[in-house]
Amino acid sequence: MVHVSSHGAKDGSEEAVDYRGNPPDKSKTGGWLGAGLILGSELSERICVMGISMNLVTYLVGDLHISSAKSATIVTNFMGTLNLLGLLGGFLADAKLGRYRMVAISASVTALGVLLLTVATTITSMRPPPCNDYRRLHHQCVEANGHQLALLYVALYTIALGGGGIKSNVSGFGSDQFDTSDPKEEKQMIFFFNRFYFSISVGSLFAVIALVYVQDNVGRGWGCGISAATMVVAAVVLLLGTKRYRSRNLKEALLRLYGGLVSWLGRKESRVTLHIRVF
Repeated sequence: MVHVSSHGAKDGSEEAVDYRGNPPDKSKTGGWLGAGLILGSELSERICVMGISMNLVTYLVGDLHISSAKSATIVTNFMGTLNLLGLLGGFLADAKLGRYRMVAISASVTALGVLLLTVATTITSMRPPPCNDYRRLHHQCVEANGHQLALLYVALYTIALGGGGIKSNVSGFGSDQFDTSDPKEEKQMIFFFNRFYFSISVGSLFAVIALVYVQDNVGRGWGCGISAATMVVAAVVLLLGTKRYRSRNLKEALLRLYGGLVSWLGRKESRVTLHIRVF
């Protein structure tokens, strides 16, 4: 492991800025004021993604009459794309947008995707004709056509795009709310990560138990509608808390990293030169 540092390094409070790019007022920004709202975004993302993925094969096979193998491939591609897009979300946040903008945009995109999925599972014309047990047993069910699957694919990959952006940035954005040079806030940050993973577990548990039950016994549209409402509320609350957040000063952080790398490479080159002279 290589630890990069520079003599001009600043503490976390000097790197942080508010939504206007100014030094933040610690009494009005960050801490649990902002972190609590951020936890809601992760909780909602888990409810949406787990609520959809855990029961998606059943929907594809039972309602759209797609084969089990093809249904499993659709779900695998969806989850794989979501996780791969986390790399893109992390890159865009660090290189251009910043974590707050990336999380806010991603939450809005996820909400849009779940709304589209709700429409796809609610409108009758988006599904093939119902199939009884006899026809299903003899493989006589009409499979969903390309037109019916189009909206489903758009919805799923919109969710994957937004979910990837949230997944790769929300924990880091939460940690940005705490000043590690302040012993009190440093302890709060540790507590935040405990609550962060607790939120992941609660969201997943709610999705697996409650949402799957609603989808199977009340209706797919109702299950997706609950997920959509949860994500829309989370996105709105996140945006309403804009003034409460602290963010990293990206330009200063990147300059510090670049300066540290140049310094480290210079020292390494000097050691190599000295080693050559000795031998």
